[in-house]
Amino acid sequence: MRIRFSLLCLSVAACADPVRPPLAVDANAAMTEAPPIPVVESAIDIGTVVQNAKILGRDGAISGRIGNKSVWTFGDTPLAVPGVDQRNWVDNSLSWTTDLDASDGIKLSHDILDTTGAPAEFLPYTDFESSYNYAHDTRHCTAQPCGAEYALWPGDIIADPKRNRALVFYFELWRIPGQSGWTNIGTGIAIGEPGRVFTRPILRPGTPDPTLMWDSTEVAYGNGSTVVNDTVVTYGCVARFLVMRCRVARVPLEDILVKSRWEYYAGRGVWNSDPAAAVSIMTGGAAGNTIFYNAYLGLYVAVYSGVFSDDVFFRVARNAWGPWSAQTKLFTARPGWNGTTSYAGQAHPEFSQQNGKVVFVTYAHTTGFFRMDLPIVKVTFR
Repeated sequence: MRIRFSLLCLSVAACADPVRPPLAVDANAAMTEAPPIPVVESAIDIGTVVQNAKILGRDGAISGRIGNKSVWTFGDTPLAVPGVDQRNWVDNSLSWTTDLDASDGIKLSHDILDTTGAPAEFLPYTDFESSYNYAHDTRHCTAQPCGAEYALWPGDIIADPKRNRALVFYFELWRIPGQSGWTNIGTGIAIGEPGRVFTRPILRPGTPDPTLMWDSTEVAYGNGSTVVNDTVVTYGCVARFLVMRCRVARVPLEDILVKSRWEYYAGRGVWNSDPAAAVSIMTGGAAGNTIFYNAYLGLYVAVYSGVFSDDVFFRVARNAWGPWSAQTKLFTARPGWNGTTSYAGQAHPEFSQQNGKVVFVTYAHTTGFFRMDLPIVKVTFR
């Protein structure tokens, strides 16, 4: 199961990161040079994430701290039991835990569930998408091609406590299950409020896909995000031969849904309102990146899986937009079932210990046909 990647502000108390990073540790140095690469003292496999027993596998595993909870989103999720729609499958799912001590592992003890008790999708479909999926459902197909569907995969999670909301980037695709590949529709940003399900606001009224911020012809962002002084800094990555070329954009958190307020990094400390001015500043992961500030190192850290590789890599920078250090191996993941490659390496900084000296990283590991687990690696910096 090779899936690209797949929030509910469950507590209004403090939907913010515990560490407030500076905009730049050293603005002059940050503009001209990358910092030295920190030494990794150890990287120890401590088991796998404990999940709902009804879930057979899922990837993505993008998490964020929302109040006192670590909230995780996932993409395609095969189930051991049928849900309310009689399918053993949902296109996205969400779990969380209030136990932020990962010393004895990570257990996701809560899930978004449907009325049958099966894990449910948390991103809603528009009326058009729901009608289309129903008409093409193989159980009562009334339109060709049977089995075709729109699907939504979650991306980065952003907490916005000042506006009593949380946000999640999502990728929309069209596909026919059982056939290889899919069609990119675009990327949007969903909104969640305490005690409510997510909504997909209208971002481009009058267009064929009004809920999407970026259509299939544009570079989409939300492929590694962090908040710096109430400014969202987020990466957009484009596939090239065996690499992912990543650009970076920023926007005030309060204006994240207003496309005209976005700026794009053009290099040499210059930001531009024209997305075409954005330059590639690093190569990133095959299935997402984690970008976060590490107080112990005093640096920003990027963690991601290599392309067609079991290796998980990291880079560091003084600024959220670089310049980044050279790509450095963090550890090698377990090999997957039947020669499959492990992927979707993600750091979970909300579990960090000793001010960031210890960081926990997971990745998607195939164990069988439509079967996956999420191994946990405890990384300690010297």
